[in-house]
Amino acid sequence: MSVRAIGWLAGLPALAALGVAAVHLAEPRLHGALTAPAEAVAAATLGETGEPWLRVERRGRDLVALGDAPTDPEREAALDRLREIPGIRRVVDRLGTVAEQSPFVWSAQRRSPERIDLRGYRPAEMRRAEIEGRLAQALPDGVAVNDAARAARGAPAGFAEAAAFLAGQAARLAPGGTAGLRDRTLTLEGEAATVEDYEAVRATLAALPAGFDLGPVALAPALVKPFTWSATRRPDGSIRLDGYTVSDADRAAALAAARALAGGAPVEDAMRTARGLPPGVEFRALIDRAFAALALVRDGSVALDGAALSVRGAAIDAQAVQEADALTTGSLPEGLAPGRVELTASPIRPYGVTIRRDAEAVTLTGHLPDAQTRTALLATLRPQLFGERIVDRSRIADGAPPGLLAALQAAALPLVQLARGEVTVTDQVLRLSGESLYAESARRLRASAERLAPAGWRAEVAVRAKDEVVTGDATTCRSAFAERIEPRAVRFTPGSTDLQPDFYATLDDLAALARTCPGARIEVAGHEDPPGSAPAPKPPAPKPALAKSAKPPKGKTKGKEAEAPPPEPEMPDVTLPQRRAAAIVDYLLKAGVPADRVVAVAGDAQRRAVAFALRS
Repeated sequence: MSVRAIGWLAGLPALAALGVAAVHLAEPRLHGALTAPAEAVAAATLGETGEPWLRVERRGRDLVALGDAPTDPEREAALDRLREIPGIRRVVDRLGTVAEQSPFVWSAQRRSPERIDLRGYRPAEMRRAEIEGRLAQALPDGVAVNDAARAARGAPAGFAEAAAFLAGQAARLAPGGTAGLRDRTLTLEGEAATVEDYEAVRATLAALPAGFDLGPVALAPALVKPFTWSATRRPDGSIRLDGYTVSDADRAAALAAARALAGGAPVEDAMRTARGLPPGVEFRALIDRAFAALALVRDGSVALDGAALSVRGAAIDAQAVQEADALTTGSLPEGLAPGRVELTASPIRPYGVTIRRDAEAVTLTGHLPDAQTRTALLATLRPQLFGERIVDRSRIADGAPPGLLAALQAAALPLVQLARGEVTVTDQVLRLSGESLYAESARRLRASAERLAPAGWRAEVAVRAKDEVVTGDATTCRSAFAERIEPRAVRFTPGSTDLQPDFYATLDDLAALARTCPGARIEVAGHEDPPGSAPAPKPPAPKPALAKSAKPPKGKTKGKEAEAPPPEPEMPDVTLPQRRAAAIVDYLLKAGVPADRVVAVAGDAQRRAVAFALRS
């Protein structure tokens, strides 16, 4: 490289420094020479709001004219005055002219977390600063407004209120979301910034500014990670739902499943709407599987952890632990992965099992200690029943009293001698009850109580002959009522007064008890529906009927209207609990309970099941 080239290179930094210094020295002179005159031109342009309509930005030696002139001549005049300023290179024309706009459109777009852009038109009769001040009141701190809306005529009345309302909604959207106005129709499009913002926007859209309607709304819930959902069952049967649901329809499905399982106990909804359900998972399939598992839980929860469905807590019995494991780790709906099963099973107290024989079938319910005991019991029953249908609904659970199988096998033979009957075990108490076709057979069975029970057990036999009336004293009646009626729950379907098939066993036992306790009176109190249930329909009021002998009064000429009959007195309102109690009383009367021995009474408003009482 030559000495001259080296000299040029050495001088370049100095030249650059001189250039920077020249710019810094020239900048103040440019500001004074161009900006001040331009601002003076802008200040002289007063519109109908009394503020300048021209705004000027300097970019080097160029001037950019912004704003909306009231008329075309005023627009041209302002441009000419700017061009006359000495020293400018050019004037960039970005001026518009105030005109009537139909439709009148305006929008607020969430450009970033810190900025909202205004587009479209603003009322020419309103100052820009006035509109921006109204919007600032609706926006959170730290959010700036970039107002690029142009002045125009034709804005709807109440524009400022509607614009502030829309700006507040736009502030709850993720970047890219837009809240807009088209004449008197408000629109919204985008994704909520957070789960709380989604709920807030939906609630706010129910109260629009006066005079405006809601148009298309395309509001997507916020995306959450991880997406969680759970259902928790408490020992009292109440259920709480937490986490997220993807839509209102899926929320309703989850609530319906929870109420069906709760059976009238309270259901608490703490779910919120969001996106983020793992790919491939169908929410309805998740709900079906989750509540099938929750039905096996006495105190615990079923939860979606990622894509895995897990169950934790205390199971209803030992068999439930295995069933829950199969539901959450076996064949699963698409998209779900095997989860964890952390269930414990405590011994059942009191331990009970029932063999009930009626005209339809022999039904086994309650608990047995293991599958071997179940197999042995069924092997004892089948040869005695000569092909009668056996329905096995028993479950496996710990806590069985010693000698349980021997007690059940001993009671099986007397049971098949009855026309209808029941063997019940509660801990170490064996009870045989029912109806025999013959009085002598009933007497022999009553006398065999001591031989039925294994060592350490107590046996009770309450068998009577068909059509035999057996009366009991007050103590026996109270004991029978406490053992056979009080533990059973009779609960109506929400909104209904119809008796359900599972009521009849309890009501039949109650009627039989009432017939054998002539000194007692049965009191029946209905119940209200759980909070949140659909209101029950009121019974139709009877229509007034005209007596057959009624004739128009004499003296009326043809063509004249007869006088209207006097109005019927208004029927008193009968509450849902009263109607339910009346339906049960009606059933008991038809079952043979004397009318003076059963009565409907008012119940506790907080009860969620029918209440029965035995009064001496």
